[in-house]
Amino acid sequence: MKNRETMRFFYSPSDRDFIQENCKRYWPHEVEEVIERAALACENTFVFTHRWDMERCEDPYTFKNGIDWTFRFQGDFEWTVNLNRARFMAELGQAYWLTGEERFAASFIRLMNDWLRQNPVTEEEIHQSSARQYNVKDTWRKLDSGIRITNWLKGFFCIQESEQWGEVEQEAFIRALELHGLYLSIAYTPHDRQSNWGFLETNGLFQIALLFPEIEGASQWLRLAEERLETMCELQVFEDGMHNEQSPMYHHEVLHCLFEPVLLANINQHPLPKKVRDTLNTMFTASLSWVKPDGRQPMISDSDHTDIRDILTQGAVLYQRGDLKSRGYSVLDYEGIWYFGEDGMKNYQALPKKEPAFGSTLLAQSGYSVMRTDWSEEAHYLLFDGGHMDIIRAHGHDDFLHFDLTVFGTDFLLDTGRYTYMENEERRYFKESFQHNTTSVDDFSISVYENSWSWGAIAQPTNGYWNSSQAFDYVQAGHTGYKRLEDPVDVLRQILFVKPYYWIIVDTFRSQAEHEFKQHFHFDEYIALDTASAVINAQANNGIGLNMISLEEAVVLEEQACWISKHYNQKAPSRKMTATQTGKGFTKFVTALVPWKQNETLDFSITKIDTFDTRNRKQAENEATAIEVKRGGSDAEVIVFSHQGPFSCQCSGAQMTGEVLLLKRQGEQEQTWVVKV
Repeated sequence: MKNRETMRFFYSPSDRDFIQENCKRYWPHEVEEVIERAALACENTFVFTHRWDMERCEDPYTFKNGIDWTFRFQGDFEWTVNLNRARFMAELGQAYWLTGEERFAASFIRLMNDWLRQNPVTEEEIHQSSARQYNVKDTWRKLDSGIRITNWLKGFFCIQESEQWGEVEQEAFIRALELHGLYLSIAYTPHDRQSNWGFLETNGLFQIALLFPEIEGASQWLRLAEERLETMCELQVFEDGMHNEQSPMYHHEVLHCLFEPVLLANINQHPLPKKVRDTLNTMFTASLSWVKPDGRQPMISDSDHTDIRDILTQGAVLYQRGDLKSRGYSVLDYEGIWYFGEDGMKNYQALPKKEPAFGSTLLAQSGYSVMRTDWSEEAHYLLFDGGHMDIIRAHGHDDFLHFDLTVFGTDFLLDTGRYTYMENEERRYFKESFQHNTTSVDDFSISVYENSWSWGAIAQPTNGYWNSSQAFDYVQAGHTGYKRLEDPVDVLRQILFVKPYYWIIVDTFRSQAEHEFKQHFHFDEYIALDTASAVINAQANNGIGLNMISLEEAVVLEEQACWISKHYNQKAPSRKMTATQTGKGFTKFVTALVPWKQNETLDFSITKIDTFDTRNRKQAENEATAIEVKRGGSDAEVIVFSHQGPFSCQCSGAQMTGEVLLLKRQGEQEQTWVVKV
């Protein structure tokens, strides 16, 4: 067995000069933020503003009479767990190396001892905690313990260079590792196998066991950690690479907790199951699939508006993937410098960028699809949610058929975010379907909200379909959410992207009795709305715009106030448009979304036209919808949506067969695509 002296961490003292020089050279803002948060921690002041703090809090709080590790700022338990996850301990270590100031080492030692003194636990208590589902106490929650010890380790490998770090401190630290290792080795339940908690816990266990093999039980812990990682990869990550909670935020937390073991194993030439390495690679591909043109993740299902280019950059280095680099940073990111050092920076600089092999794509198992024009920062981008609610129902929102829309790289239609995990009306507000860009019936949410972490009757997806070509992208899905009504309602949303010009959205409802149907469209808070005419004009302050055109005369449009939450604990006032229609039998909304740029002529017209069957009988509104779009002189499209399944029709001088049809005309040239057979 290797001695600890031969086990390497991500960085070692020989990397210190390189890390200091290049972090300051390329990432001065990040260096400033880390030193500032570390300096606050020296004064018992804590703020959680790191981009990957799961529950951010911009308001600093100072403990004037000693730290209370159970304190809940503004009553929010998530603040407590952030305190006990102790990212500031890693940053105290980084600040020590970046500045050489001994106050950071002194504060690391003081805070470590204070936490251990106030949160004592014995081996007996750990073993007995099984009766409480292994919840020793609030400051020892399992996932927080896994996160905490990885942050302590990051700080330790810097602070141990200080003359203040002696035998007493070393013994206290090793004892902390022993207790955390014992706890994490036994506090693992069937639920953890299916939850992000399991990964967050196991990352900590793996690092203790690999880096400190001299600790009693470490070899067994290492085997357990490897087995758990492999099992959780099988259970939790879909074939398309998305984590099964279907939240980009928690997808990336799980990715991080696979990334660190894989990288540490590489550094120490330690074998890991192939499944673990391959799963991490597919998770990077999923992140690439739905990264937005500005490099951020979508805010769906308890996610923040977080820049993920650091994640893609690190994946590019680890797997030597030029496609990830194409959407990452131009230089190795701040944390990447700490992870990979000088060799990693050279490898990243030498790695050629490569445009991803795919553009628009479907993540079939998770149900997300992405339409995009290209991979530039000024691309059009639409994300559609046609999948089921997350497996364990915790982070899922009631967002069936929701879509995000970015035009020319500018956000227009967004998920409204999450804002809080506290059990209150604001949590409900952001989770129910009314605050997503979807549809509703009789002001019922699609699924039945019970509380912050659970749902009652949960809708299931139906009628999913995806097709993509150079000329178009098409997606459709329905759900069973309104089958629970006394008069059940069938729901279907169809979105056709005629590249790169516009989107057509067709929402249809089938019922026996009369109902009130609504579409909901939530705009980014920086978008101005002009609702003076029948065409809704939305414009950003950079001159990018979007026209929303409703083709159904019975639709009533209303502008309303709403909230957008781009980060936990933050919300901003914004505007939404609601389209309402009452009907029975067959009811439909047909909406065009047309992007434009200021000072560029938008020569665009759209009208509904008639369709006829092969016997020249005119089709009724509940049988087919046909649209003619004219763009710039001789360019035009004819689009047909059949509401009766595949059929053969005559429309605009052409005969076509299929369920969704697209005919493009350019001068005398004509081409037809069967979008859906």
